[in-house]
Amino acid sequence: MEEIMQLAQQIKMRQSQSLVMTPQLQQAIKLLQMTNLELCQYLENQQSENPFIEVDTNTTSDENNNLKSQSMETTSSISEDIQNGKSLSDDPSNNQDYENRYETELSERPKLDSPTPNTKNISSDDFDDYISNLANRPETLKEHIKKQISLEFRNSKELMIASVLTDYLEPTGWMSTDIKNISDEINCDVVEIENALEKLQKLEPAGVFARNLSECLKIQLVEKSMLSEGLSSLLENLDLLAKGELKQLMKITNFNKEEISNAISTIRSLNPKPGEAFLFDETIQNSPDVIVTKGNKGWVVELNKSTLPAVVIDEDYISKLNSKKQIDNSSFIADSIASARWLKRSVEQRNSTTLTIASAIIAQQEEFLNKGLSHLKPMVLRDIASTVGMHESTVSRVTTGLTIETPKGCYAMKYFFSVSLNSAENGEMHAATAVREAIKKLISEEPSKKPLSDESIANIMKKEGIDLARRTVAKYREIMKIPSSAQRRRQTRLAEIS
Repeated sequence: MEEIMQLAQQIKMRQSQSLVMTPQLQQAIKLLQMTNLELCQYLENQQSENPFIEVDTNTTSDENNNLKSQSMETTSSISEDIQNGKSLSDDPSNNQDYENRYETELSERPKLDSPTPNTKNISSDDFDDYISNLANRPETLKEHIKKQISLEFRNSKELMIASVLTDYLEPTGWMSTDIKNISDEINCDVVEIENALEKLQKLEPAGVFARNLSECLKIQLVEKSMLSEGLSSLLENLDLLAKGELKQLMKITNFNKEEISNAISTIRSLNPKPGEAFLFDETIQNSPDVIVTKGNKGWVVELNKSTLPAVVIDEDYISKLNSKKQIDNSSFIADSIASARWLKRSVEQRNSTTLTIASAIIAQQEEFLNKGLSHLKPMVLRDIASTVGMHESTVSRVTTGLTIETPKGCYAMKYFFSVSLNSAENGEMHAATAVREAIKKLISEEPSKKPLSDESIANIMKKEGIDLARRTVAKYREIMKIPSSAQRRRQTRLAEIS
């Protein structure tokens, strides 16, 4: 299948005429990157704007039934038209022909060595519960902040700056983007941004809009009227605290042993990530996109039935309008019908593409499902792209953010992609992800007072048949944000006195 993302990259100048990425193509690309829950929200919004779009909460429709067969079907006609720079015609009758071609020009993909993928029906109750949960979901961090902004900021320019800064908030509640960059982007004076930021840092929860950990904790201490000169000095030297350099900290802060212990306890009582108490916009997903279960003949891969609606179009109603000449006389009706049909096809292709890629991943990783993490195979984007006949960038975009629920746990699709490492004995390849997990397990089980050095871990791994250099262990440890053995030893001493 010539896939949408690959084709979008191939759009070039033809006959000295510039081709523009149409809104329809932008929508198709956007859908490819959505999780199931994001797709649900998006379709609900589209339904409210387009009278010809209906969201089917009981997906027994043909497009989802097509996904039940092991041979994956593709929408080749859509892809060809995108590649040629075409979009839906403004003439609804032409759009009808286009849809008929889509339903009859399906090409069969070579079968993967994987179990039968399928989708199940979404019950009306499941979907209603989901939409109800969306309506009653907890307030997001940005929503919470924007409510306060409307009360605290009266000046229109300040209000605009505050709104822009809110968009830069991270899930932690921090705002680490450089103010100068923001200033350049919105063409606003740095001083004005700093003034707005100072006011934003007084909002709830305490610590939001901090630019680093020290500032986050300082804001909370100020809010509690607890910031002393000694605590301020301690916050300026958090790196020493992390290393357990208590004697040096006592000298800097002029605290005795009891005072430094109390100060550390105070710091630990604060919230280093105040934003995580809220449901953050970009982390709204709490359900897997793909579910893998053990079947009678192998592993079954399916899209999550509880969060996957379908788009349906009432063709009978459209025919009645057409017979009354209303479509020809109304550009709004014609455009709405064209948009609805494009959305329907784009959703079908999104679902088919997601299931195709997920099935290929599971086919590669059956040993992991059967025997556990140590049997995770090395796999890169190119492997899956080659198997399913798509561009690597497409596989990357589709798998970013999507999750797979397996009997071994729920994982991000990206988790299954990992470079290979050589075995110390027989040349067998090991996935770097599995190796990192093995290192993490060794450290979690080490004696707290005698932490393992990177060299010791490398030697243990070699005995297990995995050839690792000490610097590789150090690199993986740093990726997992695990302190060195010396730092872990200091942290143990620090915990004992506090």
